[in-house]
Amino acid sequence: PLAAGSGGNPSAVGKLAGLITLRDGVAATMQSQLDETARGLITAFAETSSSQPDAAGLFTWSGAPGIPAAGTLVDGLAGSISVNAAMTPALLRDGGANGAAYVLNTSGSSYANLLIAYGDRLDQPMAFDAAAGITATSSVADYAANSIGWFEGVRQQASTTADAKEALATRTAEALSNDTGVNVDQEMSLLLDLEHTYQASARMMKTVDDMLDALMNAVG
Repeated sequence: PLAAGSGGNPSAVGKLAGLITLRDGVAATMQSQLDETARGLITAFAETSSSQPDAAGLFTWSGAPGIPAAGTLVDGLAGSISVNAAMTPALLRDGGANGAAYVLNTSGSSYANLLIAYGDRLDQPMAFDAAAGITATSSVADYAANSIGWFEGVRQQASTTADAKEALATRTAEALSNDTGVNVDQEMSLLLDLEHTYQASARMMKTVDDMLDALMNAVG
């Protein structure tokens, strides 16, 4: 059976195993982080009441009117999050999309405390599920940034690994060619050595021939 690799370095076990890693590892982790980001948005923009449990506000989901449990991953949440159709600009400012118990504005049209609170919640730490692969306590804004950073890290690792293994494959092919094929540079070097050896032998033969001629002339 095929075994998936890990992280951005799966290619040691082949392309198909690398695709399995992408599907079951990287993509699944990224999906979990998107689900947690969606949960953070639902929580940050939830309506609160002193007498009722928190309820989905600007963002809603398939489990509304309640909000997802804190620090717990909800699989597929990013696919079900949506803007609450019951929300209007006035309800966003005043509260009350889930009923009168959630209305917080008692000051008229100048009321802005709830809008400010929504912005503050985006920067307040909250619990995230560690199963998503990044920090378990963070603000929604930081969590989204960390998720992008995590994915970029995986991409960089995969790119670096691919470059290194491409270079290794090239070197391996060259080594194989040198051992089993014709290396033009090496063959030219051997040819030059052979030519030099022939020239040296030819000079030696001429010298011997000249010596024999001289000897024959001397005794003749």
